[in-house]
Amino acid sequence: TLGFAYALVEPDEVCFIAGHLAPHIKLTFLGITAIADPVRKEVPAAVSDCLNAGIKVKIVTGDTPATAREIARQISLWTPEDGDRNIITGSEFAALDDKTLLERIPDLKVIARARPMDKERLVRLLQSQDEVVAVTGDGTNDAPALNAAQVGLSMGDGTSVAKEASDITIIDNSF
Repeated sequence: TLGFAYALVEPDEVCFIAGHLAPHIKLTFLGITAIADPVRKEVPAAVSDCLNAGIKVKIVTGDTPATAREIARQISLWTPEDGDRNIITGSEFAALDDKTLLERIPDLKVIARARPMDKERLVRLLQSQDEVVAVTGDGTNDAPALNAAQVGLSMGDGTSVAKEASDITIIDNSF
């Protein structure tokens, strides 16, 4: 969701203080819009195939917890039985020690608001448990995890950094 507003200001007027809008600046609301990036139609079946094959699927994203949970629901990764034990934020993930995370990881389905170092740490923790890890990614922020994984899969429309860090580039961007 994106909101739009404006204010008329003088060329030398201070508009921001410590990264926040100065209190004397009064915005006029223009409107709001929603942006959607729908799940591709083939993804739920691909996730189901992975799960049926014994592959553990996890979503690690910079999206908000609500958005990440909804995506997980749309791809049938998140079920009505899932709850707080199945989702964590990047800051919560970072605050936990490795031992605690290793106990928590089997239940985790979603890491929301994840940072690049969270993705890479998850890969390394899974590998420490003799898991073979594949990572998909399309952004520069995915490069550390793509590099660390046994198999890094980048998307065809991904950044050159992601493609360089991966082992395989999926040209049609399919999961």
